[in-house]
Amino acid sequence: MSAMRTLTALFGAPLLWVVQMSLSEALAAYACYPHQAPLAAPVWSSLVLMLAGISLICLIGALLSGFTAWSLWRQAEQERKFPGTDKNRLADAQGRRRFLARLGMMSSLLFIIATLFTGCAIIFVSPCSSWF
Repeated sequence: MSAMRTLTALFGAPLLWVVQMSLSEALAAYACYPHQAPLAAPVWSSLVLMLAGISLICLIGALLSGFTAWSLWRQAEQERKFPGTDKNRLADAQGRRRFLARLGMMSSLLFIIATLFTGCAIIFVSPCSSWF
């Protein structure tokens, strides 16, 4: 199990959710409040499409992160079924691999749901609407 795949499984989906939030909030804030007064409509007519595109790209990346975690977990389970010769050292490494893979799956699932809900805000809330 490579370190890069493990890091992708653990931190890919949370990082993409942060990217989604950071880009979407900054773009919507600038498009709806570019100077001293809020606007009724965004500066860019394609703002909703841009926000939807950001959400879709981040969702696809988060799903790939979840798939990476799932494949690492399956690989760790296969290694558990066919142990090597050095049982103690191998058992410790397999336990860590399974733990990290499961943690990656849980993290990815949580942040895939968060990415979906954040993306759904585009549908239900106008980017330049008043909150009160």
